Amino acid sequence: MSDEDDFDISGFTPRVAASRDPALPKVEPSRYVQHLTQAWINERAAPDVLQYEQASVDGLLLSKIGDQMSVIDELDSGNDTSMIISILYQTELERVKFVLRSYLRTRISKIEKHCEFILADPASKRRLSRAEIMYAENYSRATRQHFHSSFLASLPSSLQGQDDTVFNRKLNMISQPKLDEAVFCRIVEDIGDFQLDE
Repeated sequence: MSDEDDFDISGFTPRVAASRDPALPKVEPSRYVQHLTQAWINERAAPDVLQYEQASVDGLLLSKIGDQMSVIDELDSGNDTSMIISILYQTELERVKFVLRSYLRTRISKIEKHCEFILADPASKRRLSRAEIMYAENYSRATRQHFHSSFLASLPSSLQGQDDTVFNRKLNMISQPKLDEAVFCRIVEDIGDFQLDE
């Protein structure tokens, strides 16, 4: 048996499982991966929480991850070619899961850091998913209760506020994203001379 015989996959046609929901439009799963990867990069680079990518996350959860798992299960048949392709599918699946987890963790980290600001600011709150809004509200309630029971209850009532301005120095106790920090941008097409505001 030659080396070419060991890795000849010309006659192999991988089967991709059909979408579980027939009402969903047929979209190439790689488009979801591209959109989510770009959203992940943008989210990690932005100081504020960005718009939640509902379509990309749902599309991946409904099609890419579930379908890849079924394809991997079907490929593990003992055939060398199938085993190699199964390993490639598993590697790709792990990469997609890493991006998805990192995207969601980045958003949760921002929500925890600026929870009170996000809940008070309608524009920021609209960028969250329903699950993230519920998480932010529960997180806010839990931290307020914890601070109150841990030490605020023993202070005078005038000092128990958790959203005050500190000592009239305009230092707000609510953490806000620093929108004036430097960010890096990559220009993907030539737009000529362009002057940024301020």
